[in-house]
Amino acid sequence: MRLAAILPFLFLCSEAFSAGNCLSCHEAIGKRRFLHGPVGVKMCSTCHVKEQPSAKHHKFELAKPEPGLCYGCHEDAKTAFEAFPVKHQALEVQGCTGCHDPHGSDDRFFMKQASMDKTCAGCHEPKTTGKVVHKPVGTSCLPCHQPHGGTKEKLLKDDLPGLCIGCHKEMGTVLTDKNVHEPVKKGCASCHDAHSSSHPNLLKADGKKELCLGCHQAIAKEVRAAKVPHPAVEKDGCTACHTPHTSNHKPLLKKDPAVLCAGCHKTMGKTLKGPHRHGPVQSGQCGDCHGVHGSQHPILLKTFFPEKFYNPYKDGLYALCFQCHEKDIAKQAQTLKLTNFRNGNLNLHFVHVNSEKGRSCKACHGVHAGTQAKHVRPGVPFGSWDLPIHFDKTRTGGSCEVGCHSPKAYDRERPVSYQ
Repeated sequence: MRLAAILPFLFLCSEAFSAGNCLSCHEAIGKRRFLHGPVGVKMCSTCHVKEQPSAKHHKFELAKPEPGLCYGCHEDAKTAFEAFPVKHQALEVQGCTGCHDPHGSDDRFFMKQASMDKTCAGCHEPKTTGKVVHKPVGTSCLPCHQPHGGTKEKLLKDDLPGLCIGCHKEMGTVLTDKNVHEPVKKGCASCHDAHSSSHPNLLKADGKKELCLGCHQAIAKEVRAAKVPHPAVEKDGCTACHTPHTSNHKPLLKKDPAVLCAGCHKTMGKTLKGPHRHGPVQSGQCGDCHGVHGSQHPILLKTFFPEKFYNPYKDGLYALCFQCHEKDIAKQAQTLKLTNFRNGNLNLHFVHVNSEKGRSCKACHGVHAGTQAKHVRPGVPFGSWDLPIHFDKTRTGGSCEVGCHSPKAYDRERPVSYQ
């Protein structure tokens, strides 16, 4: 039965207290901004035992233990509370008066403190100590939490991230995009503090790197051990290249890898559009050769590659190239299988590379792309001179006209004599 319906009945039936009897002593109760219905009509006997020994020696015991007493009027609260699988512990242990003042309050919900958030803080540690406070938290706990009980853990009004998306509409497609960050699937609270934080966007740690590296341990070791750091990572952190929530590109990149890299490495844009591109460039995977987070080697290479034009050959010298290419190509003088760059069975890679004055791979090949077949470059810097290279490919071989030797041809099926 609703309170408004029973108040007149209680007023007519009560004989215990006259209109101003209680408030003549308990004057402060009547001065509160919001008064509980029975107090407002001066019907103290609605909740308190009528018979008292004397005005001097009275305790005003409750007519019935709570919450049963409260449920006598608030039947809807009783029904709802009993149905909740998750109950507010304060209500179970302390009853309704754990949070509510039964007489009145300056708060419209009869909170014991001046506001709901201050009442909650009586049991829960203050949640607004960070420099950045979540706007709902600054006013009330109710936008996110049920006060009495609910069906979700922590008395949340909805599962995560659905609860957050209710306000943050721009994140509405977060679970339907092509690639979703695993923590996002579990809920926003993996990375964000729901109440307050010392970091922008309510992040739990510094969002440039430390927050991400807390989970991505392998990358953390790579970044911290790097002798050659990636400037983008150093300056702008992970979000220089990655989106934190979802992306149409793996692994949560803002764009396709090659396009993303060319956004900073602008001089590479024209090169990468060359007609004959290196395999990793064709597939758009700069990370096949470069350590995108940091490296122990110059220009962020994943492993060793010589910087000089001439290099006495030794094992490991071209470790970077031999991650993909067959290393015996530089070790066997004669072959019919290892390479098509041969004159009969004479391995011309061996001839160029395996000597005291061996030429680096980049002496002939553009490491990203070239204007000629096999991404052969049109020229190579040699001191102050740009040494020209002209290569013609045939079905069974080809010919080279370069600044370092006279024109030479080769043929796999009909070897050319160099006598």
